Amino acid sequence: MNKFLNVTVGGLGFLYVLNDAYFRLLVKFYLHKGYSSVNAEKVANSTNIFSIIIILTILLVIFGVLAVISNMVYFMKGNFIFKLFLNCVAMFMPFLYVRNIWFSLYELFFCGIFVYYIWSLKRNTLTNGRHLLSQNHGIK
Repeated sequence: MNKFLNVTVGGLGFLYVLNDAYFRLLVKFYLHKGYSSVNAEKVANSTNIFSIIIILTILLVIFGVLAVISNMVYFMKGNFIFKLFLNCVAMFMPFLYVRNIWFSLYELFFCGIFVYYIWSLKRNTLTNGRHLLSQNHGIK
């Protein structure tokens, strides 16, 4: 359950980053078409992207809190601090939103953390599988 919650928080955060990038690209597209910045944002807002972002924010906070509680219960497992960091970075992302390069770097930082977490899960699964395989060969 702990892995599921951490992956869910990471996935929701990744969807949040994709929605933000989509909104920014829409605004840039309309600016390129000759709209003023106010009108470009108004037209981009008409795609109901903010309702999706609000739903993602609510789900991110709910699953994030559950994941933090789950990580606190299983604090003896590996990467405890890293998992808490992943969840906190993901949960604070919607609340730290600003339109500048620093927030884009924050989003890229989150994506990097999430990719590393997925990679570490895969690596641990492969290591555990090899360990079990070597134990089975020793029994014969």
